[in-house]
Amino acid sequence: MKSQPNAKGEMYILDDNIDMKAKIAAMARRLEELEMKKMQEVQAISQTPLQPMPCSICRSFEHLVEECPPIPTVREMFGDCNTYNSNWRDHPKFSWKPQPPQYKQPAQAPQQASNLDQAMVNLSKVVGDFVVAQKSINAHLSQRIDSVESSLNKKMDGIQNDLSQKIDNLQYSISRFANLNKVQEKRKLSFSTDYYSKSALW
Repeated sequence: MKSQPNAKGEMYILDDNIDMKAKIAAMARRLEELEMKKMQEVQAISQTPLQPMPCSICRSFEHLVEECPPIPTVREMFGDCNTYNSNWRDHPKFSWKPQPPQYKQPAQAPQQASNLDQAMVNLSKVVGDFVVAQKSINAHLSQRIDSVESSLNKKMDGIQNDLSQKIDNLQYSISRFANLNKVQEKRKLSFSTDYYSKSALW
């Protein structure tokens, strides 16, 4: 159906179909904008550079803690840590007496690990929020589309019923007109037959 210009000021009156399509197109554009916004947030977090962590034992960036070269040497010297050695009983580092606190330089590795962990938590949260928001938007759009579809189906059914009724009325009017026309033709024919038969008798 096309829109018809209004006689008042050459304004166009839109059909409900066109109006509904425009609303659906606007909702689709809004959904795309929201998706792009969320994707940009995810990309910003995922582009955070990962900093390498040094080995917490020797402070080298060339290997992991488990692969640190001094570890086998320590094991050779002290053996397995799960065993008890009676010589350690008098060792000053293993005494049961309280020791004065010694200054320890803060390690940088845990901070870097926490930065990475925090970035992963943030990314996970943003992605989770995005998924939840997207599910909500999808459910809302699905409901709106179902509502629009139901409304359009009702309108189309109403239009179809109205057209069917008008066609039935038109067929009835045509049949009445045809019957009336036949009756008039019969009258004309009987009138002319009567007229000619009476004139022939005189």
